[in-house]
Amino acid sequence: MTHNFFSTAPRFITSIYIVLALSASTTEAHAATYYIATTGNDSNAGTTTAPFATLGKAQSLVEAGDTVFIRGGTYSIAESQIAEYSGIFARVFNLSKSGTENKYISYFGYPGERPVFDLSAVKPANRRVYVFFVSGSYLHFKNFEVIGTQVTITSHTQSECFHHEGGDCCIYENLSMHDGMAIGFFITKGSANLVLNCDAYNNWDNVSENGKGGNTDGFGGHVRSESDTGNVFRGCRAWYNSDDGFDLINCRAAFTIENCWSFKNGFSTADASLGDGSGFKSGGYGMRESPSVPNPIPRHVIRFCLAVNNKNQGFYANHHLGGLDFYNNTAYQNPNNFNMVCRRLNPLNPPADMAGQGHNVKNNVSYQPGIAHIANVDTVECVVSNNSWNYPLSLSESDFQTTGVDMAQLTAHRKADGSLPDITLLKPSATSRLFNCGYTR
Repeated sequence: MTHNFFSTAPRFITSIYIVLALSASTTEAHAATYYIATTGNDSNAGTTTAPFATLGKAQSLVEAGDTVFIRGGTYSIAESQIAEYSGIFARVFNLSKSGTENKYISYFGYPGERPVFDLSAVKPANRRVYVFFVSGSYLHFKNFEVIGTQVTITSHTQSECFHHEGGDCCIYENLSMHDGMAIGFFITKGSANLVLNCDAYNNWDNVSENGKGGNTDGFGGHVRSESDTGNVFRGCRAWYNSDDGFDLINCRAAFTIENCWSFKNGFSTADASLGDGSGFKSGGYGMRESPSVPNPIPRHVIRFCLAVNNKNQGFYANHHLGGLDFYNNTAYQNPNNFNMVCRRLNPLNPPADMAGQGHNVKNNVSYQPGIAHIANVDTVECVVSNNSWNYPLSLSESDFQTTGVDMAQLTAHRKADGSLPDITLLKPSATSRLFNCGYTR
C-alpha cells in the first residue's frame, strides 16, 4: 500500500465569513440600473436601449444599491476622461462613492460579454496613471479587463490598473489586467477586501529606470496601518509580470493569499530576464538601517498556492522581521523553491540577514528546484514538517499527473464562474506518496 504521509494535513478555514457576508450583501435589490456601451452617449438616459458612453458618467449618478452594467466591446479611453489629477497622480476613474453592507454599488461586465478598457492613449506627461482609483467601501467590480496602461516617467515610478486606498469590504472579481506597463492590483489602505479569481499578466514597464520593469508586480498588498486587516487574494493568477507575481513588502497588517498561481514572473513573454521575479514575496521591510516596524509584525498566510518557474524565488519570506505561515503549497523549478530568510532587527547593529525564524512550513511540495528545496531556514526556531523534503524519498515524474512548464494548462480559460481551470500539472498521481498534499485540496 502506498504510504500517504500527508493524510493528516489540517484543513483551514479560509475567511469564510468574508465570502458569506459579501455574497449575501450583493444580492439585495438595487435602487437603479445603468448601462454603458461603446455606442452610447453620455446625454442618454443610461438605459439598456439608450446607454451612456463612459463609466465616469454612470459613476457620477450611482448611489448605494445601484448597478452599472458595462456592455461588451473595447472602450478606448482618452486623456479627456481622466477624472482627477492629484500631485503626480492621474486618476482615470475615481471611485469614491460607497455602498452599504446590504446595498453594494456594483460595476459589472454585462453577463455573457467581456468589456475591455484600453488605456493605450492615456499618457499624461510626468504622471503616474491609476486607472481605477478606489477609496469607496462596499463596491463590487466584476467581469472586465484593463489593458495598455502606460508609464511616462523615466525615473523611479509605477502605474497601476487598480489602486485601492481606503475602502473596506470591496470585492474585485474575475478581472484581468494585462498587456500594459502597470501593476495589476495594489492595495494601500482598507480592511476585509477580497480580490477573487483575477489575472495579471504580460505587464512590463520598459520606460522607467533601466527598462527592466522592476516595480511591475501582478498583485501587491502594502497596507500602511496595523488596523487594515482581513484582506485576501484568492484564486488569482500572475504570470509574465516583469517583477513579482505577488508582493507584500512593507505591509503593516496580515494578508492571506490562497489558491493562487504565480509563474514565469521576472521574464518577458520572450523569456528575457527583467525584474526580481519572485512568485510570492511574502513580507519584509527592506534592509534600511531603521525601518518603520509595525506592531505587531504581521503574520501573512500563504496556502494552497502554486509557484512555477519564476526568475528568483518561489515562496519567499523576503527578509521578514517575524514568522510567516506556508501551508500546502507546491513549488516547481524556481531557483529556490522556498526561501525563508529573515532579517535581524537590532538598533545596535547594521541590518543583516539571518536564517528564518518563527515560520510554519507544513504540508508543502518542492520539485526540481534550481538550487534548493528550502533555503535560509532555522529548523529549530521554525516548524518545518510534513513537507516533501522532510522524508527520505526522491520524487519523480510518476508522483505527478503531469510535469513540465505547461503554459497551455496554466493559462487556460477560467470556468464560467471565474474560478481556476482544472489542470493536471503537478497534481499528485493516484499512486503518489504525495496524494492530497500541496496545492491540491
